Amino acid sequence: MAEVKRLGSLGNVAAVQEALAQADAYKEMLEREAAAKAEAEAQHAAAEAHVGAQISALVEAAYLVASADGRYTSSESDRLVERVGALTENKFAADHLAAMANDAQGRASEGIDARAHAIAEILPDPELRRATLLVASAVAWLDGGVGQKEGLALQSLARAFGFSIDELHKIMGQAHG
Repeated sequence: MAEVKRLGSLGNVAAVQEALAQADAYKEMLEREAAAKAEAEAQHAAAEAHVGAQISALVEAAYLVASADGRYTSSESDRLVERVGALTENKFAADHLAAMANDAQGRASEGIDARAHAIAEILPDPELRRATLLVASAVAWLDGGVGQKEGLALQSLARAFGFSIDELHKIMGQAHG
């Protein structure tokens, strides 16, 4: 009889909440839901970090080519950010891309070959590597032609990515238009 009276009072929100709070199955369901939500958020954050690392590698490759001649001016930086932004359909804020280029500048002292191999590790997918060479080639063409040092930087990237020089030339041709 007491149970019937208690259920009769469930029309009251506070009483319903109290009854649910005492139901172990309901508590377990809420805990499972919270755990599933936390797992999904963690997976999403990991995926975003992975994509961010890949874009950073692409920006670094472009930086290595742009700075291969030993000078990297603020106008080159602006053009690199603008070009990479346009080529990635402006999915990344310009200040974020500029920060990636600045980070790349800090690692450049390791040398082009070491950085090219590090970029290759971040980009194991051949299509991402091809896209990265395409962007780096497009940056190399910004000044009207690919200089010897820029070409050598592109060759280093191509070797690290497992592409032949002939394949690099095809990619550079695509970048030139």
